[in-house]
Amino acid sequence: MILRSKWRGALGLFGLLAMVFLGGFRAQAQEMTAEKLIEQHLNSIAAKDKREAIKNRMAVGTSLFQSKLPLKQAGGKAVVASDNDNLMFITSFNSQEYPFEKIGYFNKNINLPFVTAGSRSPLGAFIADHERVLSDGLFTGAISGVWPLMDPSSVRDRVKYGGTKKVGDRKAYVLEYFPKNTGSSEFSLRLYFDAENFRHLRSEYRDQINPKQDTFGTLGRQAGVTIKLTEDFTDFRTVDGVTLPYSYSANYLTDSNSGVFEYTWTIKIQQYLLNQNLAPGFFSFDQK
Repeated sequence: MILRSKWRGALGLFGLLAMVFLGGFRAQAQEMTAEKLIEQHLNSIAAKDKREAIKNRMAVGTSLFQSKLPLKQAGGKAVVASDNDNLMFITSFNSQEYPFEKIGYFNKNINLPFVTAGSRSPLGAFIADHERVLSDGLFTGAISGVWPLMDPSSVRDRVKYGGTKKVGDRKAYVLEYFPKNTGSSEFSLRLYFDAENFRHLRSEYRDQINPKQDTFGTLGRQAGVTIKLTEDFTDFRTVDGVTLPYSYSANYLTDSNSGVFEYTWTIKIQQYLLNQNLAPGFFSFDQK
């Protein structure tokens, strides 16, 4: 009887320890929230006073465009300039067919010049169809001063913590973002942050256009298509107390019964210029 009593006591102690351990594990797993994730991310960029002191920024570097089908490649220069309200993205390419990419958000207006007469690149067309990607300040992530997470109160009702995923070999926290009026009920947007240092690693925009049923008078089924734009941020460096990515890529992919088409834009940033004396009207594509 004494031995049985001791055995029951040991089991009870083991059960108690297991409950404490599992409870602690669950508590740790549930600790992360969207608010905490954003706070840690902002601290990974710079201290609050340092961030607030940055009134404008300019990322200057080289650009590369690559197409897998058809196989094409063109390089040039790149500038991503911004303040707290405006964003200007310009890349040049040594190509007559695709001489440049210009994407702008100036004074609350979207500006997407055609790259050739009457036509846009796949990147420009995607943003034209999903304007909130630009007007919400999501495009180019923390490279830009209009990055919406810089003002957590402005996104409080648009974000939700989404657990963890892998980005390459890195564990990442996921932040689901819900922009308004995306033009598609099947549009999803996820932001990924390094679980170790909270740097923004990736933005993933996905639009699933479902197939339409045949209607009277039509031949064949109207096929669905998956459109995906992925922005990746790497090569983080700290200069004067500010940590930002020095390598940026945007990968655009469409998958349908017509085939898979993939395009990539890469920018290698050589330097960031902070708090420049920008002329009035600088944020415009006029004469640029």
